[in-house]
Amino acid sequence: MLNERYRVCPQCHHENLIDANFCLNCGQKLGTENEALRLPFAGDQHFDHPNVTLTTTEQAAVDQLMITNGTVPNGYTRVNAVFAAGNNQGQRGYKGAWEDLNVNLWRLCAGQHYDGVANLKLVPTVRGDYVELFGYGDGVKKN
Repeated sequence: MLNERYRVCPQCHHENLIDANFCLNCGQKLGTENEALRLPFAGDQHFDHPNVTLTTTEQAAVDQLMITNGTVPNGYTRVNAVFAAGNNQGQRGYKGAWEDLNVNLWRLCAGQHYDGVANLKLVPTVRGDYVELFGYGDGVKKN
């Protein structure tokens, strides 16, 4: 199979096997509405963050952001150095820290009217179950 499907618990966000009827972490009932697609080494900026609800307008703005660890792409100009941090609050591993970091990058870009971030570098700090990601790069605007 090219892509793997799994079920995400709506309560604790644990990733369960596709045929799980209950979350193996907290026991929450699962169904087909909890299915997600795992795309190894790929993804987009659409994810359900447990503490963030985006309006349609905000989601459209996020969809237009360019975030890359590559150099400033053609059609963009570097405007400033940027940094943001995210952590998992001791839950959901690196994924939780990455989601939190993304939300903070979104807020930074929206607040500074940037069109994205290039040259993004990540520095992880792990202490037991607590994961923090510090990201820094170049804020960019479209030409």
